[in-house]
Formats: sequence, C-alpha cells, structure tokens
Amino acid sequence: MSDVAVFVDGIKFNFRVSALIENKGRYLLEKSIKTDFLNMPGGRVHAGESTLDAVKRELEEELKLENVAPKLIKISEQFFVFDNTKYHELNFIYYVKLKNNNPLAQSDNIQNYDNQTQTMVWIKRKDLKKYKILPEFIYY
Repeated sequence: MSDVAVFVDGIKFNFRVSALIENKGRYLLEKSIKTDFLNMPGGRVHAGESTLDAVKRELEEELKLENVAPKLIKISEQFFVFDNTKYHELNFIYYVKLKNNNPLAQSDNIQNYDNQTQTMVWIKRKDLKKYKILPEFIYY
C-alpha cells in the first residue's frame, strides 16, 4: 500500500498518525540523528487504511508493540519547512498507556526497528520543556 503523501503546488501533503505513549509519568519520544527535535513515534497512513489501523501498524513496525488500545486525543494540522520542502501535514494523535510489565516500560533507550537512524527515549512529563518537541501541543 502507498503512503498518503502527495505534492500539490510544490507543497508536500502528509497524512500521519502519531502515538503519545505514556508510562509512570514518562513519555516515549523518538530521536533522529537527522533532526534537532524529538517527536512521537508514528508514520504515514496508507491509502485505504484507517488512522487507528495505521497507528497500530506503526507501533508494531517501529517498536514491536502489539495488543494496545490507542485512543484518539488530537488532530493536529501543521505547516513547516523541512529539508527545503514545504509541508502541510494532518496528524491524528493517539494516546497509549503502557502497563508497567510491558518490556518497553522497563527500557531506557529503545531502537526503532523500522528506522536505524532513530532511537526512542523516555522523558519525564516535568522535563518535557527542556527539549524541543514537535508538534508542540505535547507541552500542554
């Protein structure tokens, strides 16, 4: 299946999903060697795929995380420039609460299985403002 990402009038439109993963007042965020910011794990929605199915697929691909019950908490619209490309992005953001016995909750730094240039790090809620995180709604 193809990602829903198209160029329209020189602007790349992305249809994305992200997961705000929480455990014990900490959030699991993605760190890439290609950027100076953190973001939530996720990715593009495939054509014909629901956002719920997309977030579950992305969590399995990136984190081997299965049997979760994501809940839609926000739809974010963003306009930005990245790598000299203008973007218009719709991002459906889901909340996932990890149980304490989940192996991800026990790890400090986690490899992204889908992208070797990214790792995941746990950040305490009280420390979020110390980092540049996109989208910025996570601070509130």
